[in-house]
Amino acid sequence: MGTMPATALLAGAGQAASGPSDGTVLRAALLVLVVGLWYAAATGLLTPAPRLRSVLTAAAVPYREAGRRLVRIAAGSGRGDGDRTSVVPALRRAQQTALALHGPGGDEGLAAQVDPLLRQAALSGDLTAALARTGPPPPTVRRQFTTATQALADHLSHTARRLAAPGHATAPPDTARALKELGLACDAMRSRTALGQEPYAMLAGAARQRRLLDRIHTAALTAHRQAAAPAAAASTRIHQAPPPKIGFDAARLRAAMTLGSRSYRHALRVTAVCAAVFILVTATGLPHGEWATLAVLRVLRPQYGTTLERAGQRITGNLIGGTCAALLIAGVKDPTVLAVLLFAIISAGFTLRPVNYAFWVVFGTPLVLLIGDVAHPGDRASALERIAMTVLGSAAALLGGYLLWPSWDHDRLTSHTTRATHAAATYLDAALESLTNPEAPAADHARRTAEDALAKARTTWHHAGRKPGHDAEALAVASVTITTPAPLIEHIGALTVHTTPRATLIPDLADYRTHAREALTAPQPDERDAHTPALTDALDDVCLYLTQLHAQRLDELTTHQNDDTPTRGALRDNEPVIGLLTDIAACITRITRSVR
Repeated sequence: MGTMPATALLAGAGQAASGPSDGTVLRAALLVLVVGLWYAAATGLLTPAPRLRSVLTAAAVPYREAGRRLVRIAAGSGRGDGDRTSVVPALRRAQQTALALHGPGGDEGLAAQVDPLLRQAALSGDLTAALARTGPPPPTVRRQFTTATQALADHLSHTARRLAAPGHATAPPDTARALKELGLACDAMRSRTALGQEPYAMLAGAARQRRLLDRIHTAALTAHRQAAAPAAAASTRIHQAPPPKIGFDAARLRAAMTLGSRSYRHALRVTAVCAAVFILVTATGLPHGEWATLAVLRVLRPQYGTTLERAGQRITGNLIGGTCAALLIAGVKDPTVLAVLLFAIISAGFTLRPVNYAFWVVFGTPLVLLIGDVAHPGDRASALERIAMTVLGSAAALLGGYLLWPSWDHDRLTSHTTRATHAAATYLDAALESLTNPEAPAADHARRTAEDALAKARTTWHHAGRKPGHDAEALAVASVTITTPAPLIEHIGALTVHTTPRATLIPDLADYRTHAREALTAPQPDERDAHTPALTDALDDVCLYLTQLHAQRLDELTTHQNDDTPTRGALRDNEPVIGLLTDIAACITRITRSVR
């Protein structure tokens, strides 16, 4: 129920305080009850039944984002670190939406069709992220590379359209021809390299990009094929799994109702501030004083940073919405026009509410004021009174959040950043295990844990900067610890798509894994400092192995130019792995230096 019971009580109390006393409270309570029941019944009857189409629409977004990244790469503006940030939230939202297909009351048959699509979306995101980090293509194959990348972007976008609008999908673009032209260009480049006309390093980079594009092509074809069955069943109704039954737990209730409970302290804080504001507006006879108390309910949050953000949104929204409402009240006298405006305002408010709370306030304020204008035409003073009471309630919420059991995000910043770093270390350990052990469990759970921990730490850091008198130097140090795990997790995600049996040929990989984990999770700074140079030494041995492979392959070009020799196979499989290990070690070094 949230704050709705308190909202109804305050609304009734405000009407009772401003009108006749005989039966006003009872009439207000009955009115709130009847209208609330009508609203609940209308919502239940008019809300459409959930269908598979909603799940497929969510699943289409990560494919669309991966396609947009390929467009940026083709245009030469593809970013490296952090570019996957648009794909990850879309993928997590799609996975959350697909949970309705699992468990009791769900449809396991539909889940078996949707889950592979989400796995291919994750793979497409990882592969495009890996491609973005390879840099620009060599000039001799740039045209073919750009054409192939753009064709694959169109293919992924077509898959997204097939999922989001099954009845309007067209034939997928032909990507095989563009990839064939790229392959021929790479073959010609290999011949020139054997004659000494092209640098070998450029050939190695072009070959790596070509292999990644081939894998993206395979993933796109697989996703397009897998999308056929669920797209045909898009209108199928899905049944939400019933919520788990939680029995009454007296021990948990007693534990929650103590000052050690953050929720209980927040409940006391809200009660005290609301009571103080209500007493103030009642004693002074301020008109529409209940709006000040309602502002406290809407603004005051457990964390001060969130309260400050909410106060700014509510004050700004009321200033804009109240001003617009006053102008409409002064200029519009026709009830029919008012009714049309109310419909438009309601539609816009509910549409934009999920985007930002401020939008809801901007449209909600004129909604309430124009409804009042229908009963009392020309009452422009109510707009100014609502703005004033909102400012009063928001200021009271900020003051109460600062004085009464304040909960500072800065105090939790260290623990949240440490948790994010440890989660990234766990994800890295799982990825390295799966790299050399095909029987190892998938690292998907470790990945979600790391991404969730990083998102929580980033939010805490953002709110901590709004704390009055915050330590700017400490926040600057924490920003490095928070921003670096993002590319680290991205590199690890790309590493998971390069699983190969030849990874066992990479020397000192076990030492690399041990020192990488300890450099991130060792409890003492001197222990982390000891493992960081050891990690660098292990990486030097790995890079020396790669240099030797390149030298052997360069010698082979004259006699085995097109043969799939063991050296060529080891380079093909292990060079991208070693490149990612180098990037990962650089991220770990930045993290360890920032927390000294």
